[in-house]
Amino acid sequence: MKIFFGTLIILVLLFGSNFAQSKGTSIVIHDNTNPANGGENATSNLRSEIESALQNQKPCVDTMDDQDIRDVMQSEREKNLLEGNDPQQVLTDIGNLMGASYVMSVSATPGPGGSTFYNVFVMDPQTGKTIARQTGTDAKQIADSIVRQMGSNLSDNCKPHWVGTVKYEFNWNETKQSNDEGAARAMVRNTKRNKSETFTAKNSIVATLMPPKSGSETSSSKAMARVWMRSSILSEKKFDTTGEMLCRLPGRNPFWKGYNESYSETVTQIGGGADNLPVSISLDNEGNYRIVVATPSGTLLGKTETNRKETNCKDENPPPTKEAQSFPEQKMEASSFDVSGKTDPKNRDSLAGSKTLPDGKTKITWSLRLVKPKGKN
Repeated sequence: MKIFFGTLIILVLLFGSNFAQSKGTSIVIHDNTNPANGGENATSNLRSEIESALQNQKPCVDTMDDQDIRDVMQSEREKNLLEGNDPQQVLTDIGNLMGASYVMSVSATPGPGGSTFYNVFVMDPQTGKTIARQTGTDAKQIADSIVRQMGSNLSDNCKPHWVGTVKYEFNWNETKQSNDEGAARAMVRNTKRNKSETFTAKNSIVATLMPPKSGSETSSSKAMARVWMRSSILSEKKFDTTGEMLCRLPGRNPFWKGYNESYSETVTQIGGGADNLPVSISLDNEGNYRIVVATPSGTLLGKTETNRKETNCKDENPPPTKEAQSFPEQKMEASSFDVSGKTDPKNRDSLAGSKTLPDGKTKITWSLRLVKPKGKN
């Protein structure tokens, strides 16, 4: 495995507008359930049935959901797409943001006797036309009906390609605490210092594969992904010192006074980058496979903030001293990472697994599915 750890990169691979350019069809499923009625959890079974029906009847259709939308969003304005009601313009905006062929709205409300009432409709974001609609309480019947209604709108022909995600997560949290007598200083006695140091780094890679463009030479062993790279690092030091200080004020005899000093230093680093990059998938006759994901270059920004407060010999203590200084922009180099495993002999069209690296801080999970026309091996 290769990855640039020097700047502790976060990468999130996002969906791009290339979905609309594929010969297949893509659908984004947007939950519109009121939080008081259970939100997304209330439609999880329905959404699973819809995805299952599409895979069985229209395997060339790629599906996306609200989590994929969140991965794409880069601003609070875009996040507003997931809030409020579901007017036509909202669905249109979601479809355009995801580059989807169709947008499906699903919602749930509590029914009598503990049942759940579902409402589903599908819209073409380009024309605003509703092409399928169904309500009821049986999730499987609703899913089958929606797929039948969409009928010829869904492609039966596509190039074999992998869809799904590969997630790389790195989490490092470390705290150190110690006590000593503090730095030696004149006219100060009986000092005690408490030191606390905290370091946190959270890094993740979510690689979401995109279908091949129409007319491209992309094969099932080669794919492209939209890569969004991010990094977040926080380092903090805190020193608290107590003791006594010798005071010499005009008109008074020298005296000892209680002394307190606090100092903190916080270093924050964030960064990112984006690009369309290749993903390589190799699978041999025995079912052994390897997935290689390229990562983009990017930039890292940072700043240091300090805060100092201490007592003095006068009755009124001075206000805290605060300073902040920004770092020069740093370069994050492009790199790559890979995962490997072995398929289930009965299902070579699915690559899935999870592993934790020896460092105990890094976990990689992957779940890919081969999309191909019906009857093609």
